[in-house]
Amino acid sequence: MKRLLAALVLGGLMLAPASAPILAAPAPAPAPATAPASASATPAAPATLPADIVWETDNDEPLIGSEKAMRGGTFNVAIGAYPLTFRLMGPNNNDFFAAWNRAFTMAFGLVGMHPVTDKFIPVMATHWSIQKDQKTIYFKLDPDAKFSDGKPITADDYVFTWKMMQSKFIVDPFYNSYAERYYQSVDKIDNYTLRIVGTRPSWRPLVDYGGIWPTPAHATQLDENWVTRTTNQFQIAVGPYTVSAVERGQTITFKRTPNWWGNKKRYFIGMYNFDEIKLRVISPERELDYLRLGELDMMVEGSARNWNESYTFPAVTNGWLRRVRVFTDVPDGVSGLHMNLEAPIFRNKDFRTALQYLFNFQRINRNLMYSEYFRKRSFFDGTEYANPNLMTREFNSEMARMHLERAGYSRPANVSNRSTLAQLRNVAYGLLFTRTDTDDILVNDKSEKASFTLLYAAKGLERHFTVIQQDMRRAGIDMRLQLLEPGTAFERALERKFEMVNIGMSGGLFPEPRQYLHTEFKNATNNNDFWGFGTPEVDALVKTYEEDLDADKRREAMWRIDQIVYDEAFYIPFWYPPFIRLVHWDYVQFPEFYLPKRTQTPTDWFVYWIDPAKKAALEEAKRTNKAYPLDTEMDKDFYGIRQRVQ
Repeated sequence: MKRLLAALVLGGLMLAPASAPILAAPAPAPAPATAPASASATPAAPATLPADIVWETDNDEPLIGSEKAMRGGTFNVAIGAYPLTFRLMGPNNNDFFAAWNRAFTMAFGLVGMHPVTDKFIPVMATHWSIQKDQKTIYFKLDPDAKFSDGKPITADDYVFTWKMMQSKFIVDPFYNSYAERYYQSVDKIDNYTLRIVGTRPSWRPLVDYGGIWPTPAHATQLDENWVTRTTNQFQIAVGPYTVSAVERGQTITFKRTPNWWGNKKRYFIGMYNFDEIKLRVISPERELDYLRLGELDMMVEGSARNWNESYTFPAVTNGWLRRVRVFTDVPDGVSGLHMNLEAPIFRNKDFRTALQYLFNFQRINRNLMYSEYFRKRSFFDGTEYANPNLMTREFNSEMARMHLERAGYSRPANVSNRSTLAQLRNVAYGLLFTRTDTDDILVNDKSEKASFTLLYAAKGLERHFTVIQQDMRRAGIDMRLQLLEPGTAFERALERKFEMVNIGMSGGLFPEPRQYLHTEFKNATNNNDFWGFGTPEVDALVKTYEEDLDADKRREAMWRIDQIVYDEAFYIPFWYPPFIRLVHWDYVQFPEFYLPKRTQTPTDWFVYWIDPAKKAALEEAKRTNKAYPLDTEMDKDFYGIRQRVQ
């Protein structure tokens, strides 16, 4: 189950393949993890149950899936690139495939949040008990739970996860830091009872400490060769699917675990309905072609232009392919244009601010996106932590010029002395041919040109970037566009080998500013601080947000962080839709609500299924060219989202 507690760290880009995967075999007994727990934390008391313990659970929330769901079939869906690794931790684990890899492993925390009611519900634990110190939690583990290899899941597997996160052998600073920052101890009381002690009292203890997942200790050898040995090993899963087969560079197939332990658990009823899920490596711009050919069962249409112009072919007009806009309510993640503060040109805040005023969202939305989108404003959009006092910087060439002058940029002397007609001719020449050697690019007092490169991986956004490029060019700024393979683009972003890059990340109900803005990540790469930003003030504010039990103080701290990000101007926020555009064949069926309210992508919650009778009927309809009745309403707004955002 995905997104049970907080959003997984996920870039909207993918990495490239390494070498052919092999099946993972059980390894010898694991070596102990080596890194200690937080050095500043005092040892936890011996693990015993309090005599007066009071257990909590919740089996009264509505089903997440539908009891009408049918089991069976193979679900074919696209993925943008083949995985670089099948590991959950360690180098290169944060690609697009990571969401799939984690969906049936890490995402199965001890407890979850219901995607409609936001109430805590049992997942791997049947009961929990939060102690008065707000950092100690006891969990009763589900004795029915088993790994995909049939071995029971016990408290030992959670203790091992904690030790593994601390280990130097995983070569993963993020998880090393996470384990030290959050967990004082993870202790076994007995095989099916666990105690977790956090490093501090928390205002959201189940979120902070209840998301730990089990690692199969019986099949994990943790040593100095772990990274290389496990790069291409498939995961032994907790969830209903495991990778069963791959075609290098082409497909990854998940197969459902026979007699999966969660089949009859309340919050898994009507979910995970396919026998197999086949991921096909297809570039986003080719996805619709494969859907038309019947080689995919469903896709998300990310382009407003395609949505409004491209669906006129017979499969759509005959009603065989269905189109729906499903309105959902999820916080939008960090998405837009990101400036590398280590790049010389972006060290000047006035220059960065000028670029903010040269982003013409209204023009892009009106001319390219059918005015379907809303402008992002905050680093924490969609949450209570978005600063309500921030004002969106609208396109304003005069404000841009003022900040460029403050940054020390002006026209070259030889251009300033030329006639206005000659200058206009040169600008037009540069716009028409996107040349970088025209002589009207602004320069600073060191004769350095106002010139940089934007890296991007979504070819569908090329028209949008061209509009931005033209507006920059009119202002005397040379923004070059460089399209990269998705994996390469994301790798360059993680390593901070760029000047400007387009990246989108997922969001969550509880933002995690530390991973983006804390100084602990400023001087390192391969983390989510793409900009190389961090200050002591933000560090202190992050600490307040994470640790203070006063809700008003936490909110004030986050609003201040939001203001700082706005003022520093290293991030140009993009846009968001309050809906998901789905295109699927008639035989792919959904519950009446289509998707749970807290859905960012359809694969967050596998509540849909394949109806074999409808699939057979569709094949016959294609053969005889029989048309189906068309839907009268494409918008599915079960939760009343549209009225709230308009």
